[in-house]
Amino acid sequence: MMKDLDIKWTDLVSPTMTPDDYLREFGEKIKYNYKVYEPKADTLKEINALLKSRNEQLKIVAFGADWCPDCHKNTPRMIKLIKRMKTNNVELRILYGIMVNALHKPGETPWHKTRSPPEASNPKFDLKAIPTFYFFNKNNEYLGQIIEHPKETMEEDTLEILKEKL
Repeated sequence: MMKDLDIKWTDLVSPTMTPDDYLREFGEKIKYNYKVYEPKADTLKEINALLKSRNEQLKIVAFGADWCPDCHKNTPRMIKLIKRMKTNNVELRILYGIMVNALHKPGETPWHKTRSPPEASNPKFDLKAIPTFYFFNKNNEYLGQIIEHPKETMEEDTLEILKEKL
């Protein structure tokens, strides 16, 4: 889950979607996963309290694709987590449109360089699997990431990143 990367929020150059844009565009595909996920309220309160006590803001960008079943599962979960927090201290943006390059060689990025957003094949992001959630603080500095699936839950892994890096 955790890897130190030399990236900043400002390294994002591609257009992104808001959670509401994402829900409108992919609503039918992700409706069930969004509806049934119930983030742990006590963990959400702990995240909010930590951000408030440190006078911090959290910025998250989710990299994914329409064709990806894990994206259909975990991106809606992150959206629900953010919406349940009811705070302005967290911003989520979604970068979709990543395509696989089936002809990539071992050691090369698996993402199609011309058909994907440039961040997908940018070595700074070191994208290995999707969805990947990148976390940044209010100063646009990288905090950590959740790759494909959380170790525990989305909210527990988010809290772990914040506790370790804020």
